[in-house]
Amino acid sequence: MKDLGIKNIITGIFVVAAVFALMVFSGVVKLGGNEDVASGTVTVWGTISNQTFRKYIDQAKEKNLNINYIEKKPATFETDLINAFASGTGPDLFIMSHEGILRHGDKVFEIPYASLPRDVYESTYIDEARLFLTDTGSIAFPMTVDPLVMYFNKPLIASSFILDIPEYWDELGDFAPQVTQFTGTGEVSISAASLGTYDNIPHAKAILSTLILQNGVNIVGENTVSGKKQSTLSLDDVNVERTSQALNFYTSFANFGTNTYSWNEALIDAQNKFIAGEVALYFGRASEVENIRRKNPNLDFGVQLMPQVRESTNRLTQGSMTGIAINKQSKNVSASIAVASKLTSSSITENLSKELLVAPAQKSVLRNKPGDDAFRTLVFNSAIISAGWFDTDPERTDDLFKTMIRNVNTGAQSTNDAINRATADLNTILDQTINKGR
Repeated sequence: MKDLGIKNIITGIFVVAAVFALMVFSGVVKLGGNEDVASGTVTVWGTISNQTFRKYIDQAKEKNLNINYIEKKPATFETDLINAFASGTGPDLFIMSHEGILRHGDKVFEIPYASLPRDVYESTYIDEARLFLTDTGSIAFPMTVDPLVMYFNKPLIASSFILDIPEYWDELGDFAPQVTQFTGTGEVSISAASLGTYDNIPHAKAILSTLILQNGVNIVGENTVSGKKQSTLSLDDVNVERTSQALNFYTSFANFGTNTYSWNEALIDAQNKFIAGEVALYFGRASEVENIRRKNPNLDFGVQLMPQVRESTNRLTQGSMTGIAINKQSKNVSASIAVASKLTSSSITENLSKELLVAPAQKSVLRNKPGDDAFRTLVFNSAIISAGWFDTDPERTDDLFKTMIRNVNTGAQSTNDAINRATADLNTILDQTINKGR
């Protein structure tokens, strides 16, 4: 424990030094003068409630540094930000999902590696945080991550005379037929797992993404010749096969002819069916736990790591990561850097993430797992193995995944044809968002 503490302190010193170097590098701090390093007012936009975030804003304030936090509605945040960028009235900082920050990467003040070295960045934050790295620097300070986890109904599983909760996906082949129950007319009454469709599964894209990533396909990579981002779903025969395995497995739960059949589009949404006690396995965000408990206090359930691919040595789950980005139009970059650094400090993100039921993105906090809190330990472990992909337009890729799943389920396309179409559509999205200037 002593060694870990020293390591955390050293890492913190490196990060603080790197941020200060950034101020010098960017010209906002002039060594040898009497200028304030960070002063004035910094405006921050985000969707975290004022009630929750206010105390952390107060912790980050200093004598000459004021922070104006504006809570935005999730439904209109993106539009508000785009309009503000266009009019030059945007916030100095914005807290957003990693997809949103990637989408607006051209409007962000990039932190060069000369100021915050890549190795220091990577030793400070979880592996998923590498999504914020470019060839020349980083575009955001990682803050929190909300990983996918597996919720399980204890009585339903025990009633099927099953003792062990599935740890690997292939175990669901035996698990599903033992748990799933049907009415006299053949309708699903008790479902083993909420998998297979799109519209009534809240995290369908994230779940299928997890399966694809676990199978070793990055979903989006970089063309070594052009430098452009491109889909890797059907990059070569190996990727096609691995993506097909993931897609076929996922859709098999909605295929009446398979032994894993336990779900269909006629059912209510997966979270509510789990809350009603009618689903054995539900795959959701860690942050959903209190909502589930509140809606059904009598539900006897547990939470576990997402199932893994048995043959793989690398554990992985999909994580919804947030970060703080600096608006390149900010008129007070030095103060913005100082505030972003403070709001993503280990002391703040440790407590904020606990309050939001998510995990911090800093390795220094994740190293100190709360052994007396099983759920929090699970969330920390899930954060450590969290991964994501270069999703620059979530709404359009939602439609892309929905179409891919639906076409396989209805037989409108073969699995390979559905993947090829998804590849083409994803490349179009990337060309229209991130590849425009290349």
